[in-house]
Amino acid sequence: MITIKEPEKLNVDIYVPMDVCACEWSQFMNLVFSALTPYIKYINHETKNLNSEEAHKLNLRSKCVIVDGEKKYTTSYTLKKDLPKLIKEKGLI
Repeated sequence: MITIKEPEKLNVDIYVPMDVCACEWSQFMNLVFSALTPYIKYINHETKNLNSEEAHKLNLRSKCVIVDGEKKYTTSYTLKKDLPKLIKEKGLI
């Protein structure tokens, strides 16, 4: 039997300051998810604290999205614009 390996999904980490009022970052999350939703079946996403050791090691200072541990997006507009290209590069569509 031949097994076809599925390509790995795009890994998306959303960094927001979770230890402050959600009113500070809920709009950003809404915009990010409006960009991600059309492609959600190709994406593994996780929300992480901007005020964490991991974020400090990555030198993150503001709300952002990190795709596959490399590309940093600070606006939902650029994320939305680049997502189709990133998903195609990964071989998912």
